[in-house]
Amino acid sequence: MSINANEMALLLSELSFEDTYIQSVTEHDFKSLTFSLFSRTEKAWLLYIELGTSTSRFCRTDRMRRKAPKLQRLGQYLRANIVGSRIVRAYQIRGERVFCLELSHHERRYNIYFRFFSGPGANMIITDENNIILELMMRRPQRGEERGVLYTPPEEKEFDTERFPVRSWEGESFNSFIDRTLSLDSRDERTQSLEDRVRQKRDREISGLQLQIAQTEKRIEESRGYEGYKRTGDLLSTYSYQIKRGMDRVQLYDFEGNEVTVMLERNLSASENINAYYQKYKRGERIHESALQDLEEGKKKLEERVAFYERILSIEDPVEKLKALEKSLSDASPAGNTKDESGVGLRLTSHGFDILVGRNAKENDELLRHHARGSDTWMHTRDFPGGYVFIRAKKDKSIPLEVLLDGANLAIHYSKGKSQGRADLYYTQVKYLRRAKDGKTGLVIPTQEKNLSVVLDEKRIKELLS
Repeated sequence: MSINANEMALLLSELSFEDTYIQSVTEHDFKSLTFSLFSRTEKAWLLYIELGTSTSRFCRTDRMRRKAPKLQRLGQYLRANIVGSRIVRAYQIRGERVFCLELSHHERRYNIYFRFFSGPGANMIITDENNIILELMMRRPQRGEERGVLYTPPEEKEFDTERFPVRSWEGESFNSFIDRTLSLDSRDERTQSLEDRVRQKRDREISGLQLQIAQTEKRIEESRGYEGYKRTGDLLSTYSYQIKRGMDRVQLYDFEGNEVTVMLERNLSASENINAYYQKYKRGERIHESALQDLEEGKKKLEERVAFYERILSIEDPVEKLKALEKSLSDASPAGNTKDESGVGLRLTSHGFDILVGRNAKENDELLRHHARGSDTWMHTRDFPGGYVFIRAKKDKSIPLEVLLDGANLAIHYSKGKSQGRADLYYTQVKYLRRAKDGKTGLVIPTQEKNLSVVLDEKRIKELLS
């Protein structure tokens, strides 16, 4: 439960703001921050602010919450304009859940209104001395809350102590009580929210792994008949004297005495046709064995991830559970499609192969410089600018055609050729790329490249990016 107007009055009565300086501001997320304050009498102390949540509050605190990974718009403004200010006055608008800090900074005056209303009414509004809005926590044009607009604070009213009493409390001060109790409530609420998000992530990840396993089982089934190519090659070797260039088929008796028809390539000699069947056998054998290995790895990974989520969700210690939930959400998922570990580009998986995708020149260059290895395969549209696709190399494994098609579709999807619905591409290993002298960011010239012409498959893209 958030604080009411009467509780705000009690909190403010315990705090001394006058001639206090704002030394720094730490953002924790979009709705909470901490002011680091200093005065000669109080020395250094912290003021925690949380708005727009079920536990909205301000209070003196003894601990610094976790810092947000990236400084938001409001934090940037506070750092540039408000840090270093002296608090001239702190007051509550009588009977309202609003209090204001009047600031002085380099001969300029600022007002910061903290409005602890519920729902979309909550906000933190920074104005000049004439109450013209300079910056806000949440911009809401429909409420007249945007930069350059005159802010009109709510009118004062009588405190309603019967309807909004101060809750029973104990401890050194009401500030410490609110900090302790609402922090626990906030933690429980956050834990529940994180649990829901972790379950959603688990379901997506497990579903993705199950889909990969199903696709791998399909590959195994489709490649199961590869030994037939070897038998056909052996049969053609036995009857090679009957095969002439220009023939498209030949009638033979197999080793069990059954008459069979063997298809041939007209432009190939007898030995070349025999070798072609042996090559199909070797390629089929590699694909089949690779699929079997992928199936084993996929089932093992599925078992590990199911156990991982069971362990995370069953932790009993509330502090440890909160940390584990937060960490599991910040970690890149080993299955499914997420940003790369560094936050650059996209990371996807296809039939057990990792794929990195750059979506613009900056991401292309960053992936090429710091993430791609020499043995990885690079793909790009030939006639259109667009994203680079890198397929991670796997030891002793060639890249299956389906993985190449996935990479090609991604390259087209993130290129100017997307609207054409098809494109020619080239691909080669990263070690065969060389940078264009004085070229644009990320521009490379491929060597020893191979060509591929692909029609964009929207269904395939949707499955990859889902």
